Amino acid sequence: MLEMATRKNTTLIIAAVIVVAIGGVWWWMSRPGESVQIQQKGSDTLLVLAQNWAEQYMATVKNVEIVVSGGGSGTGISALINKQIDIADASRQIKSSEIEAANDGGVNPVEWKVALDGISVIVHTANPLEEITYGQLRGIYNGSIVDWSEVDGDPGVIVAYGRQSTSGTYVYFNEEVLDEDDYRADKQQLAGNAEIVEAVINDPNGIGYVGVAYAQARGDELKILKVKKEASDTSYLPTSTNIANGNYPISRYLYVYTDSIPEGETAKYLQYILGSDGQEIANQVGYISIPDSVANEQLNKLE
Repeated sequence: MLEMATRKNTTLIIAAVIVVAIGGVWWWMSRPGESVQIQQKGSDTLLVLAQNWAEQYMATVKNVEIVVSGGGSGTGISALINKQIDIADASRQIKSSEIEAANDGGVNPVEWKVALDGISVIVHTANPLEEITYGQLRGIYNGSIVDWSEVDGDPGVIVAYGRQSTSGTYVYFNEEVLDEDDYRADKQQLAGNAEIVEAVINDPNGIGYVGVAYAQARGDELKILKVKKEASDTSYLPTSTNIANGNYPISRYLYVYTDSIPEGETAKYLQYILGSDGQEIANQVGYISIPDSVANEQLNKLE
C-alpha cells in the first residue's frame, strides 16, 4: 500500500516537473524581446508632441520604453553632448560651439527636421489689441516700449513674459524678432510655455510668446494676436495653413538630434516619427507636419 502511494506521488511529481518544463519553454519562446529604453530630452516647445509620439509608439511596440523630459533645447543638446540621452529635442538649430564641444567628446550630432511650429504672441482677453508688428514686439521686449498706449492699447505698464536662456524659443525669438537686441532687464523669465500661458491668462497687462500648441490648448482663456513684419504688411494668425504656406512670419522647423545615424530601436523610433503615423500625430496635437519631400530626405539618411 505504502509502495503504491509512493509510486503515485512520484508519478505526480514527474508530471508536475514536465508541465513546469513545458511552460518554461513556452514562456521562453513567446516572451517579447529584451526591453530597450530610449532617453529623449530637451525643448519644452516639442514636449507635448514628443510625449504623444512616445505614448503612441509604446502602445504598439511593447519592448521599448521611451522616457521623455523637457528643460529647454540647450539642456537637451548638452545632455546629448554628455552622452546622457539618445535623442535631444530642439526648437532651434544646434550652435557651432555646441557641435565643437560634442566633437571634442566623441559625439557627432546629426540633425533631423521633425515638425513645423509657429510662435504665438499672446495677451490677456481684456486687451483690445488684435495685431502686432515685429517693430512693436521688438520695442516691447527690448524695453523701448513700456506702455500699452504706445501700441494702440489701453494705458498700462506692459509686463513682458518670456523663456529662459536655455530655451530654443528664447534664442529663435531673439534672432528672428528682436534682431539680436538684448531682452529688457525686467522681462519675466519663466521655465516653460505652460507657465507663460498661465501668467498671461492672469495678467491684464501681460504679453508672452509660446509654441502654437500651448496657445491653442488654452485659446478660450487668452487672445492670440495676428502678426506682421511691417506695418504695411497683411497680418496673420498662427494657423496650421498660415504656418505651412509661410504667411505667418514667426514659424520654424523643430528638430531632434542624435549621436551619428542611430541604429536599432532608436532608428526604428525615428522612422516612426518621420513617417505618416508620426506626422499625423503632429497635426493632431497642434503642430504642423513637415513636407513629404523633407520627410523623405530625412528618412533617406536612415538607409
